[in-house]
Amino acid sequence: MALDNTKLKGLFNRVINNKMEETDSTDIKAYITKVFGDGGANPDPTMLHQFNQLVVETADQIAKPMVSDLLSLFANTQTRQRGDLVELRIPQKNKAKVVWSATGSGVDLVRVEGRKSIIAVPAHLSTGFYYEPLDLVKESEEYFRKLVNDVANAKVKLFLDKINELTASAITSGKIPAANVVTGTNLTLAQYNKAASVLQRYGGRPVFVADSLLIDHFAFQQASDSVVKELLTEGVKEELLTSLNPTTIQRTTAVNLVNPFTDETNSKVELPVNKGYMFAGSVTQKPFSIVEYGGLRQMTEQDIEDERIKVKITQDVAINLVYGEAIAVIEDDSITLN
Repeated sequence: MALDNTKLKGLFNRVINNKMEETDSTDIKAYITKVFGDGGANPDPTMLHQFNQLVVETADQIAKPMVSDLLSLFANTQTRQRGDLVELRIPQKNKAKVVWSATGSGVDLVRVEGRKSIIAVPAHLSTGFYYEPLDLVKESEEYFRKLVNDVANAKVKLFLDKINELTASAITSGKIPAANVVTGTNLTLAQYNKAASVLQRYGGRPVFVADSLLIDHFAFQQASDSVVKELLTEGVKEELLTSLNPTTIQRTTAVNLVNPFTDETNSKVELPVNKGYMFAGSVTQKPFSIVEYGGLRQMTEQDIEDERIKVKITQDVAINLVYGEAIAVIEDDSITLN
């Protein structure tokens, strides 16, 4: 039998946000034990569904500001209810002929020549994960927090993977101009600035989103460039000396991607460390449009062979690349993890 959802939501939120009250540590362990027993028994399907649903809902709350803060740098974002019709305005200034639209399995080309708007079509993005009941029972608080954070990060990755896919298709088709694509080995600050100069013409201060290794590659060239170093402000000099994540590269703002290790030997990460994206800083001419429909949903099953709990999470979202001219792609083959 399922327990009171409202009380459990409050408990989950306090545990995940480290704002626990006097009995919360005991209560979360007692609840997990009630669902999973000693970790060796089959959990009650109703209670298992409730537990996973609450995990996903809690993770969704954590992911929303992560998604919003990152995506709003380069996308016009909005949240709607599932089933809502959303009209997307097509930029008239650049006479767009096509829009790249995300689907659940790939990317579609949508012809928009002569049209002022299209209706956003949501894709069903999904991913899966599993967890071991025994680990959850033995280390309830720590493993519970890890489980929730892993789901939150999985949602962010769903969005980023699809944006990467759209961008790659747009480069191949020429939707992103060749002048906006900078690739090579040991790229220089001058090459970086050339891309930034293109995007500045669209208004605002360009934003560079990349792994910290690629950001550092360009940021620290500022101190060694014979011309640039004479122009550095004291604030930028101090940032280069002390900050773990520099945020200023010449006339751009750098944003460090969260890119965790995915193996136990610290040899692999989720996203390429040598590839970054630069976006025009204009408020009105952002390259992407993203409409999120509702929240994360989940489906649960238990594998009878290995006894793992398997969960599929799904998010309905319409992601469209409507203004490819406002993106630059920078890829340096010399940047490696090890």
